[in-house]
Amino acid sequence: MLPELYCGGGARVAARLRARELLSGRLEAHPDFLSVESEGKWLGIGEIRDLILWARYAPVVGRYRVALLGPAERLTAEAANALLKLLEEVPPYLAVILYAEAPDRVIPTVRSRSTLRFAPSPLGAWREALQRAGYDAKETEFILSLCEERPEEIENFLEPKRDVFLELEEAKREAEGLSLSELFLRFSGEATDPLRRRALSEVIFGKLLGASSFQILRAAEVLSKTGAIRDFLWELLRILREKLEKEDPSHPLWQSWARKISLARGEIEANANLRLLAEVVLLWPRKG
Repeated sequence: MLPELYCGGGARVAARLRARELLSGRLEAHPDFLSVESEGKWLGIGEIRDLILWARYAPVVGRYRVALLGPAERLTAEAANALLKLLEEVPPYLAVILYAEAPDRVIPTVRSRSTLRFAPSPLGAWREALQRAGYDAKETEFILSLCEERPEEIENFLEPKRDVFLELEEAKREAEGLSLSELFLRFSGEATDPLRRRALSEVIFGKLLGASSFQILRAAEVLSKTGAIRDFLWELLRILREKLEKEDPSHPLWQSWARKISLARGEIEANANLRLLAEVVLLWPRKG
């Protein structure tokens, strides 16, 4: 199979989706998938040597082994030269998928040995993937908004197709009988699923408005210990923004609470006291 080079703003998304297509499902922990990616640093000769060694072996469970590499413009000259040998003689079972946001900065010899594919914006690539998976327009836009801060979580919805609105309502019904402290424990355990995270957040929001100060303080202690406070603050902020957009744009409590949450998210990065931070945020509706 000829190496493929995805270019443009949505290059990484499109490249990952192509890898999923070849491996027929999730990439995480797949024995025939290798990610050689850089977050702001150069890809050196060591990473490429590891890739070449990995590529010697046939697939474990499927038809292909898939190597995802990028950004291709971050390859050092030595690494690119080593990669050329693999690109010139790709084993029939190996798919090498590269991506680059700036294709003009990819070494010409690497670019010339790859099939160029131009990707849409990341949002456009995800929208197309959801539509191919069978979601209608309403479901697609809901999932995109659900994963707005972490678009890579959209992969949770690609296979198998999920009945998102039914799942959301069922998850909320399951959560209604739990206390605030129990809800935060469950939130921590299910924070990797954006749909269940959203359902639990909506139930928590409703309970916060009617809970006693004692219940809220106990819940704040639980939240601060779970490690999920950042995820919860994002969900809470999104709920408030939706209320301001759809219900009352001038609601003073929603406005001030949303501002406090925005500040709190920054304070987490500054190593604030998480328990105190959780207490202040959760008790905020009682400020007045």
